[in-house]
Amino acid sequence: MPKFKVGDFVERTGSLVPTYMRSGAIVQVIPDKNGVDWLTEYKIDFGDNQIATFYETQLRLVQAEPD
Repeated sequence: MPKFKVGDFVERTGSLVPTYMRSGAIVQVIPDKNGVDWLTEYKIDFGDNQIATFYETQLRLVQAEPD
């Protein structure tokens, strides 16, 4: 089961992450074809037409979308 869902706000982890792509909202969840949870990929919208794809292990939850 994916760790995050569409609408969650996440932050990239690591010391070499540029500030303009530090945090954003998940717009698409791409499950691993073999069902490996930690290989789930997420498309993140960082604003200003900046969209990129990252693995679950490269992200941490900042704020979930209110229900």
